[in-house]
Amino acid sequence: MTYLLKMKVSSTSSKLFKLSTSESNLNNLVDTFNKLNEIREQSLSISREIVRDCSKSIRYMHRNDAKGSEDYINSAKEKIDKLNRLCSEVSEISYAGYVLDAEREFVEAVMFYSFEVNGIIEPFANFNVHASSYIQGIGDTIGEWRRKALEHLRILEIAEAEKYLNIMEESIGILNELDYPDALTGGLRRYADNARSIIERTRSDITNAFINESLRKDISNINKDEL
Repeated sequence: MTYLLKMKVSSTSSKLFKLSTSESNLNNLVDTFNKLNEIREQSLSISREIVRDCSKSIRYMHRNDAKGSEDYINSAKEKIDKLNRLCSEVSEISYAGYVLDAEREFVEAVMFYSFEVNGIIEPFANFNVHASSYIQGIGDTIGEWRRKALEHLRILEIAEAEKYLNIMEESIGILNELDYPDALTGGLRRYADNARSIIERTRSDITNAFINESLRKDISNINKDEL
């Protein structure tokens, strides 16, 4: 009888121990995921704000408003720094799609601004972003440079349009030198293929504009001679 009682007590203690351990384990998991979710929500909100700031910066630069563009870049830079601090707390979030998208948009805005104002390709060392975000940002900026080239072609500023074609070709040269798996570069091949297509269309547009302008001048000279 005493033996059976001891067995029951021992069995009950074991169950209580397991229950206590299970509850503690669950509580730890809940606390961890609550923190993860909180940081995720914060980082998602900040990422969206970065994308908005960068979009506005690019729009201002297309209007030749460098000051307005710079203001939004500075705002985005502060948020990039804040986003990086959050990512340092939870490393899993640093590779979330929305974080990489925000970084890519930031690179694009800074690249576009830097070339317009300083005539340079901003180096990777000046960004606190993933390498894949940097090269994707270059690919996206090529599309903005095409828009600028077309703006100049519309008013027959062919030499200015060629300036943008040159920076586009210099940029694709950087991408072409990076022969690494897509898993590391975030789909570089797709970006590079798209960039090459944009560059070829731009080169064709400039060539056609040059030919048309030459023909226009020739016809104008012929008409003057006839008079």
